[in-house]
Amino acid sequence: MDILYTLGQATGPEVQERLPDTPSYSTVRTILRILETKGHVRHVEDGVRYVYLPAVERETARKSAIHRLVSTFFDGSAKAAAVALLDPAG
Repeated sequence: MDILYTLGQATGPEVQERLPDTPSYSTVRTILRILETKGHVRHVEDGVRYVYLPAVERETARKSAIHRLVSTFFDGSAKAAAVALLDPAG
């Protein structure tokens, strides 16, 4: 998602070349398809290419991701998440 937010739009190969450890093209397409199914990404056709764009604003995605992180790892407690950030060894 960060790549799409940074570039504004990108093809699968453009996303692939910007990812660390360069995953296979089929892996990138699968991830983009999943993100599209979940409503995070949309595509437009440019000839035979699919050009992907973010479907939600960056701030909306950020808030959603933080909410899922706090729910998953801290039982929904923002205070517990804050404590973990301030004292990662604790």
